[in-house]
Amino acid sequence: MASIIPGYEYDIFISYRQKDNKYDNWVTEFVDHLKREIEATFKEDISIYFDENPHDGLLEIHNVDKSLETKLKSVIFIPIISQTYVDPKSFAWQNEFVAFNKMAKEDQYGRDIKLASGNVCSRIIPVKIHDLDATDTELLENEMGCRFRSIEFIYSSAGVNRPLKPDDNPDKNLNKTYYRDQINKVANAVKDVIYGIHPDPRKRTAKSYQTTSISGYKEPVKESIPEKETKGKRRSVRTIMWGSLVILLVAALLIFVPKLLNKPRSETVAAEIIKKAIAVLPVSNLTGNPGLQYIADAIQSDISGRLNGISSLIVRPDQSTLQFRGSEEPVQQIAKKLSVNNLIQSTMKGTEDNLQVEVRLIEAFPEEKNIWSSIFIYKWNSISEIYHDIINKIVEAAQVKLTVQESKNMALVQNHNTDLLKACRLGDYYMKLMTKEGFEKGLKYYNEAMAIDPLDPLPYLGLARGYGESSHGAGIGVDAPNRARDYALKALELDSTLSDAYAILGHWNIYHGWNFDQAEKYLTHAIKLNPNDAFAHCHLGWLYCASLIPDTRYSRTYKMDDAFAEMKKAVEISPTETIYQGYLAWLYNSAGRFEEAINESRKTLQLDPNYTMAYFVMGSSYAEMGMYYEAIEAHKKGIAISPDYLDGLGVAYARAGQKDKALEVVKELEKCMDSWWCASGVAEIYSALGEKDKAIDALEVEYKLGGDFAPYIPASWIFKPLFNEPRFKELVSRFNFPK
Repeated sequence: MASIIPGYEYDIFISYRQKDNKYDNWVTEFVDHLKREIEATFKEDISIYFDENPHDGLLEIHNVDKSLETKLKSVIFIPIISQTYVDPKSFAWQNEFVAFNKMAKEDQYGRDIKLASGNVCSRIIPVKIHDLDATDTELLENEMGCRFRSIEFIYSSAGVNRPLKPDDNPDKNLNKTYYRDQINKVANAVKDVIYGIHPDPRKRTAKSYQTTSISGYKEPVKESIPEKETKGKRRSVRTIMWGSLVILLVAALLIFVPKLLNKPRSETVAAEIIKKAIAVLPVSNLTGNPGLQYIADAIQSDISGRLNGISSLIVRPDQSTLQFRGSEEPVQQIAKKLSVNNLIQSTMKGTEDNLQVEVRLIEAFPEEKNIWSSIFIYKWNSISEIYHDIINKIVEAAQVKLTVQESKNMALVQNHNTDLLKACRLGDYYMKLMTKEGFEKGLKYYNEAMAIDPLDPLPYLGLARGYGESSHGAGIGVDAPNRARDYALKALELDSTLSDAYAILGHWNIYHGWNFDQAEKYLTHAIKLNPNDAFAHCHLGWLYCASLIPDTRYSRTYKMDDAFAEMKKAVEISPTETIYQGYLAWLYNSAGRFEEAINESRKTLQLDPNYTMAYFVMGSSYAEMGMYYEAIEAHKKGIAISPDYLDGLGVAYARAGQKDKALEVVKELEKCMDSWWCASGVAEIYSALGEKDKAIDALEVEYKLGGDFAPYIPASWIFKPLFNEPRFKELVSRFNFPK
């Protein structure tokens, strides 16, 4: 059967490599489904050339079957692009793909067809069944002379790269692709091309469409139309003209009215998105005195802290920018890494009593541009006075809009005793070193500050931060969280507007006070005061994860959608901090969305290839997917860096049926049962092994030690085998969950 377009042998030529059809006849099955889909799409009969036994891999063949030349004279060419197809040595690539591309460019219609919609579509419609190597994509694009676009039939999941099949569940496919939809896309693409050549192929004849060449462009020359048809056609033309006029008027309104209002819609939207993100880079200490570094850190902290109070800005946390201290990277490269368009660069020169601070606001894109800069000269005891001027200049230059309340807040000048302020800055500097020695030195400075003025909230807030952070890194002791809580409460007694204090109290109530109602109040208030508090967003996300707890009280209190929204907000605010990206991966794992957890873990490892948590989440997700080899390997990689997540390996062994190896891990963890972390790990492994009583015994230890994760025991799928055990139910009943 010839093509419905005169002059062509077939409507569709399907090209593939034989080895891609040998394993499971995927190509044959695809062609069969495509034929049926085309029958349901076209009124006409469409002809398809498909050779079920093609020559393939014949590197030395020169006598190509002459009939192939006529068969390639098809309207549309569909190559099945696989991992093996893009091979210059293969028969399919050289004698079909390259040959058709050349032929189509030279025939009467050309390779690229202008559609009725005004879009342009190639007569080569690639069907991709594997993700390709970059070199293969480059070869395709070089041959086609344009960016490679295809209709994808790829089933993607962790470690999987294969063709999509009709029976594949889209929920298990990372691409969420339906095979049936992709077949429909191919059929509609074929229809667009054929009807782009002629809107009604049935009425087309070789006589009525001859061609004339004008400067290389081939335009159809039509026969005269009978007079009887002209009236109706004039009416249609008139209708089309009026319709076009209406469309043009609407387009004009959309384009020109915003310009008259000085607010081009596209530019305004772009500006809102781009200018919301800003980063305050570490201040360069050019004084020649390392002892003044604490002042440089204080300047950065104060500027970013004040900008944090502006709801229309996303301000990158100082932790995200520390990596660029002393960096010689180009401005645009730094901006890309931080996902911002505006950077604040500062330098500090002089002495403590004669400081010269230069502040610059830089726009990174589309080209690097200095928007504003100024030099401020002041003494240490007048540091608070200059921030008002700096922030106002930044807000004005960056065209940031403030609410009425934000304007009032910016006008406030906080006056602190100079010696107290200096002691607090030194205390903060040393505590952030995250060493025991640094903590002790920082504590000494904060005590000096409290002695200077017991009614100033600044030292109490600094100690709340210091104890809160040190409990995770400096080995200060188990009482650190409670001290962080007490100092935060004291700071709020003196100043009720301190967002950090509310965030610290929210954190304490989740992981130590086990009071979710109170935690939610504190965290939401912290975010109200500081919308850019990534810490508060992150832990509010973990709080909302309580919706997983199998208790009717939770289903109407929280939703996992809210948990993901808050965690993603933390990542958005601080995209370079591994902890938030890692927590997002862990949250997906907690929700049983293991493939997404693996994807987010990979993103975490792009930020830090030695981040142990990412390997733990990845390994745990693989284990629950039944991919035990991948799970064990991922855990081993993480443990080689740090043994912190040894329990994950034990669970993977248990899931894989390797009980002896799982018990070896348990024996190692039981050496440190005075730590709630080890007790939690022992409980998880015993639960995975089906040792219910031993698992609950370990959970009792975790509960008595006040483990951070204890409130989430009833939300963890790993303890699901224990849910109906009376001892487990009694343990859960002790928590102060929301009512």
